[in-house]
Amino acid sequence: MRVLTISNLFPPHNVGGAELSAFNTCLGLLERGIEVSALMVHAGLGRRANRLHRVQGVSVRERAFMPLPLGPYLEVFDPRVYRAVVAELRRVQPDVVHVHNVCGASLAPFVACRRQGVPVVLTLHDQWLLCPNNMLYRANGEFCDPAQAPEGCDQCFRRFAFWANVPNRRRALSRLVANVDLFVSPSQATVDRHVAAGYDRRRFRVIRYGIHPRAVQPISDPSLRGYVRQSAYTPTLLFAGALVEPKGIATIVEAVPLLRNYLQAQFLIAGSGDGISVSALRSLDPRVVKLLGRVPFQEMRHLYACADLTVVPSTHHDNSPMVIYESLLSGTPVLGSDMGGIPELVREGETGYLFPVGDAGALAEKVILHFARAPLQRRRLRQRAFEYAHGHLTMDGHVEALLGVYAEVLAQSQEDGRRR
Repeated sequence: MRVLTISNLFPPHNVGGAELSAFNTCLGLLERGIEVSALMVHAGLGRRANRLHRVQGVSVRERAFMPLPLGPYLEVFDPRVYRAVVAELRRVQPDVVHVHNVCGASLAPFVACRRQGVPVVLTLHDQWLLCPNNMLYRANGEFCDPAQAPEGCDQCFRRFAFWANVPNRRRALSRLVANVDLFVSPSQATVDRHVAAGYDRRRFRVIRYGIHPRAVQPISDPSLRGYVRQSAYTPTLLFAGALVEPKGIATIVEAVPLLRNYLQAQFLIAGSGDGISVSALRSLDPRVVKLLGRVPFQEMRHLYACADLTVVPSTHHDNSPMVIYESLLSGTPVLGSDMGGIPELVREGETGYLFPVGDAGALAEKVILHFARAPLQRRRLRQRAFEYAHGHLTMDGHVEALLGVYAEVLAQSQEDGRRR
């Protein structure tokens, strides 16, 4: 079987959860003997590129184009991306195309695959089919309900990944992905929201992400090594991700002072983001809150392992945050908001703790509760987190389920060919 992975970004570029998922999946498929390659295609990086290279054994074709000032319609369909995808399809001749995020790439890859007659699997890492900001998150902090606003609410939060805001967006995008044979989602919550918006539940398969153990390198920054050493003597909390409002930065800012009288801790913040969120974090006591900036993804495993708790305070419909997978795989329990797909991974008292969305007081209470436990109880919680990850979130399990999806898609494609 020959598989072509298409994504708007791919390591080492701007690595987030979606990019890590695509990369880890490619590594897992290679180890199963599947012939897999990747096409990274983007029209908004501010540069041109057309090169073929390798990332830890994965063959990657990188195509980048200069942005054009043609408005949101080009974000729906970019003919330059279409031509690049067609060229790669003809070069690789894949049996299946597996598409990940397409923000910055438009929906041209789906049109290209349809015209070339190649079966398509699409992993939904967020809510981009339903919302221009990918999150169903309104500017006032409330949520958009697809069942109540079938054509969108037009009150979107617009400071982060806002794209393709065209009239009748949901209807137009659903037509452009009509040739997707199966959708893959790492959470049931995301499936349910798409079904509420009119998609056929039979087109979805829930497959948890998998983490590949090879994607680890030693820490290169001496200051990071210092924080890891300090964690042996100091209670350590970790936040990893984009420093933007929907990730719950305001909740962290409000919670940190509430912990001051109960806990002498260090709170490591790994990531970069908008000026508002970064400034708010910098206003906190620098002896407690350590802003690490963007940490190479291959080095993050060390930070997860040294932390006592990983904090995931998202205030939007977070699908299935990769930070939870990384944390649990490292044996570190997670303190997460009770929102989106987070409760599907964080089991109260088993793999971590949950708190109501945006409730800084409840977040602080759970932190205090955790460190009030006896050391043996905390070690047992770490062990349960580790066992859960290695029992349910493995790369082998992810690839096995994904190969089942590919087989299902190829069988249906052959059946359709016989009917024609």
